[in-house]
Amino acid sequence: MIRRRFTLFEVIVAMMVMAVVAMIIGTAGATFYNGYRRSVRSVEHLECCIMIDRIFDTLIRNTVPFKWTDDENASRLVFNGTSDTLLFTALRRSYGGDSGGLVFVRLLVEDEQLIAEYSASPILPWGEGEELGVEREVIAKNIASITFQYAEFDDENGIDWQETWEEEENDTLPVAIRMTVEWLDGRKEYWLRRTAGNSWESTFGYRMAEDEALSGNGQNQGGRR
Repeated sequence: MIRRRFTLFEVIVAMMVMAVVAMIIGTAGATFYNGYRRSVRSVEHLECCIMIDRIFDTLIRNTVPFKWTDDENASRLVFNGTSDTLLFTALRRSYGGDSGGLVFVRLLVEDEQLIAEYSASPILPWGEGEELGVEREVIAKNIASITFQYAEFDDENGIDWQETWEEEENDTLPVAIRMTVEWLDGRKEYWLRRTAGNSWESTFGYRMAEDEALSGNGQNQGGRR
């Protein structure tokens, strides 16, 4: 019985076929892996956007003017907005065992993460006293920067956007707040909501009327005025 051996040409052809099959399998595997990674990144980004939407819908949309007295017994607004940090007071639903219907929030970026700090006690923009019971939550990751803008209504010019909203220049809240998020991959996205209350006549917490302040007979006022 004569055994037939493979010729060199047949061996080369077989190796070429195997190489083509391996290349096809490798390309398909790489395509599947890249598609999977893109899908994971898209889901993670969507989750971050949903978290930011939740903050804007449940808190910034419900931002209200709240005043607190400082060491000199002056009634001051617990709100401070810079280009990259926002401190505000918001209404929230109060359930059994909760501390109340108000929550004090600070938004900022640390280590490429959008951080929300929550407290049932006032987080004072003038920095007096210890901040008690502050809880931190990571809202979104892969953040390059955030930029806040604050809307002021002008009877002559309509809406005017400000880069900062500080106590020295404003007695009440902006009518709307806009946040620009720049992600590490270069994309930019925007969130915009109106605030719940911006009237000086509608204030939560302590407020001293002008005539009371002048006469020195101001008293603590609880609830809404």
